[in-house]
Amino acid sequence: MKLNRLAIIFSLTVLALALSACGTPPATSWPGLAADSETAYLANGSVMVAVRLKDGEELWSFPEKPSAKWSFYANPVFTSDGQILIGSSGTEHRLFLVDAQTGKESWSFSDAGDHWAASPLVVGDMVYAPNSDGTLYVFDLSISGDDKLVWQIDLGGKLWSQPVSDGERVYVAALDHHVHAVDIATHKLAWVVELDGANIGAPVVSNGLLYVGSFGANFEALNTANGNVVWTVPTEKWIWGSPTLNGETLYFADTIGNFYTVHAADGTAITASIKPDGPILASVVLFNGKVILVTESGTVISVDASGKTEILETVKGKLYSTPVVAGDLILVAPFQGDFLLMALDVDGKQVWQYPAVTK
Repeated sequence: MKLNRLAIIFSLTVLALALSACGTPPATSWPGLAADSETAYLANGSVMVAVRLKDGEELWSFPEKPSAKWSFYANPVFTSDGQILIGSSGTEHRLFLVDAQTGKESWSFSDAGDHWAASPLVVGDMVYAPNSDGTLYVFDLSISGDDKLVWQIDLGGKLWSQPVSDGERVYVAALDHHVHAVDIATHKLAWVVELDGANIGAPVVSNGLLYVGSFGANFEALNTANGNVVWTVPTEKWIWGSPTLNGETLYFADTIGNFYTVHAADGTAITASIKPDGPILASVVLFNGKVILVTESGTVISVDASGKTEILETVKGKLYSTPVVAGDLILVAPFQGDFLLMALDVDGKQVWQYPAVTK
């Protein structure tokens, strides 16, 4: 069964990250991906590479000399001045700040107790970085020197989900089924609520509601004031990826391959759920007036407002990483494929792939 395979994938991911703490590089995970206006940044095992968007040429690789003690799989995150934050899931638990132009290290933090599985949240000069040791570390990048840590809070369970914020609180979901609301001003826990399953994908916050999916096969809207559940949409299987909010419309998917479109206010369905050709672990993205989703089967699919689907491309390998929109390109990063990164145009046609095919 596909769910059993996904349970194995989850277990292997946990095992890989556990092995990294025992001196063995992670053996199984899919890449992290981000892009700015000119460059894509791919976090793939022992390195993060910068790839030029116009032609797929590699610009630099970080670190210059790969090491088994560092492994990168979370999505890279941009700081307010255009640098990149990336955490290591290797034996050395280090959070790096990397110059996006040169690929050189600008700063790093090495005092976390476990690996970095989640991407940090950047708000201005502040960085909210959740670690697998259960701690939310908060840094101020405007501070000169190496000591940029300004406060931290122990939330208990392993943190694999990127936080979100509404300006007053930071919301952090955890593998131990809990969602935490941390007050930014007081640095204290405002509330915590337990859901029915582990939380992997980042929540979304808007208009006093926090939207979160879990391995409890429920998608829920929580009141940001107190954590109370406002509405729930049952799903057929686990929810791995993050929801996507477009105005008053929410999009999310489950790991058996159902794609849902609902009203953000009350969770009622806008269109009937659709089921393409395989499990959906990645979050969906918006592109050219349509929703783009990818499946484990390697298929890139667009969905219009009426729910009509169109296959844009099918690649070798599995698509677990969330696609990234960069200008007029869609970037996809296959796992166990023939290449690491592909750029598609507005019609879903391949523009380039990295590494390039050698003739």
